[in-house]
Amino acid sequence: MKEKIEMILNWFVKNCARIDFLNKILIPLCITIFGIWITLLVDRMRLPNLEIIVGEKANSDNEYPNSHPHGGERWKFFRVLVRNKPMPLILRWLPRETAENCRAVVKFKKNKDKKDLFTIKGRWSSTPEIPHLSQENRLLKTLHPDPVTIPCDNEEFLDIIAKCDLDEEAYVWNNEAYFEEWRPSKYKLEKGNYEVSIYITTQNGKSFVKKFKLIIGDNIEDTSLE
Repeated sequence: MKEKIEMILNWFVKNCARIDFLNKILIPLCITIFGIWITLLVDRMRLPNLEIIVGEKANSDNEYPNSHPHGGERWKFFRVLVRNKPMPLILRWLPRETAENCRAVVKFKKNKDKKDLFTIKGRWSSTPEIPHLSQENRLLKTLHPDPVTIPCDNEEFLDIIAKCDLDEEAYVWNNEAYFEEWRPSKYKLEKGNYEVSIYITTQNGKSFVKKFKLIIGDNIEDTSLE
């Protein structure tokens, strides 16, 4: 009988020690780790979330008057829309961070052989045009195009190519195009299918990549970015 009582007492003491360990150390530690994980998850969700979209809304179709250097010509600028998506509806009470200092790199490949053609520094449509800059700033902005900042639920347009209704070919459009009357010879795109890869980096440390199909047709109507 005495031995049974001692066994019961020993079992009770051991389990009390376990319960004490759970209450004082393990459970608080788990709660702390869970709290840190939730904080890191929320911080990550609040980072900019850029969406890269194609469509007619993004493009700009212009006919220029005779007073313009390209008077009598119709030019269509094919662009993408870059939007900083808001938080999911259930988390709208948390503010999404602004995408700071967004810069873009655009790569072109020929679809047939996947051969790299050119890689350019992208031009944001809202940034100043080269002819409107002072002489000393033109080269600087050509080599280092201005970045943009995109607040939550706001958007910017990124230029990709331009095509004139008088030409069969199209041209990559960035700040360099202004120095060759909008037709930079080294960035000429003949008729055919291409792959366009867009890489956007932000100061916040996030990067975004999207690929599109580019079709250069005989005329503007047969040309598309999709």
